[in-house]
Amino acid sequence: MIAESVVVAALEILGARSALLHGVKPSPHGLVSVPVAWAVRGGISSTTDIDHLDLDENLIAADPLLEECANSSGGFASVQEDDHLRLAFSISQANTTVAIFEGLCDGPPSEALAECVRELLSIYAEHLVLLDYAELDTLTKLNNRKTFDENFDRFIAIAEQAQRRSTDEPITPEALAAKHCWLGVIDIDKFKRINDNFGHLFGDEVLLRVAEVMKRSFRGSDKLFRFGGEEFIVLLRFVTAENAHLVFDRFRQAVEHHEFPQVGQVTCSMGYIQIDPSLAPADILGRADEALYFCKENGRNQINRYETLVQTGLIEGPVAPASNEDLQADIDALFD
Repeated sequence: MIAESVVVAALEILGARSALLHGVKPSPHGLVSVPVAWAVRGGISSTTDIDHLDLDENLIAADPLLEECANSSGGFASVQEDDHLRLAFSISQANTTVAIFEGLCDGPPSEALAECVRELLSIYAEHLVLLDYAELDTLTKLNNRKTFDENFDRFIAIAEQAQRRSTDEPITPEALAAKHCWLGVIDIDKFKRINDNFGHLFGDEVLLRVAEVMKRSFRGSDKLFRFGGEEFIVLLRFVTAENAHLVFDRFRQAVEHHEFPQVGQVTCSMGYIQIDPSLAPADILGRADEALYFCKENGRNQINRYETLVQTGLIEGPVAPASNEDLQADIDALFD
């Protein structure tokens, strides 16, 4: 809502035809960008469901104007195109561009109006810092536990919406499979022993390095959380069952082969589950936790899917609710 308000206000200040707020991020292939909020002259505006830092490095390469703006010492760039002027203002945190405002104007604004836009965007940059402080774990800079419920509810809604669309429209089995969302619960193996043997400073270093491996292993559109202590959670969006297993196991292997100074080898275990919108959030999380517990009790350094463990009889499945007849029979038995 704030991103949309900022775009609308900047558009009105400049008298622009349209305005767009891009989330941007450096990648090995250059700057990538994705729209976060937009507005057009006449009062129409909207936002997307992507946060300003919620970017996949494999998304859209930023165009030359955005590249020039991000690399400009003044955080500004412009280019004349046909009958309009494209303007770009960067929004930075710690000297790193995290977003860019783009406006399509009839002509160049006065310096006073341009300065007003810069002031507005600097306020927005401070807002982003406050959001990060409130929503990120102070040690790992992953999302913190208090942001999990809201994000989890959103993933459940996405899964439900995709499921509903799949029943209303003709769709191939391959396309339907790609619409799954997943929850994975990760636990660092024998973490207490690390703290006891090497001290909490090295324990914190392990948490930091595992978090960095997570950031490299998953996409920007996935959500990563430090849930508490040595436990982490991943919310994975729109992946097939086969690829979900591959992605989660790739992360497990990355941790296993990562170099942890002084500590040596560190491993992790993970239980995961497909997000079923018909289940209560606590049930989804609890079942993933059951799969994690199975990993910890059966050798560690492994991943297991809850549904697979149930199908193979390695863990008990959920107890089916009693029918009305069974309940009545139990009541009758009590009073016999």
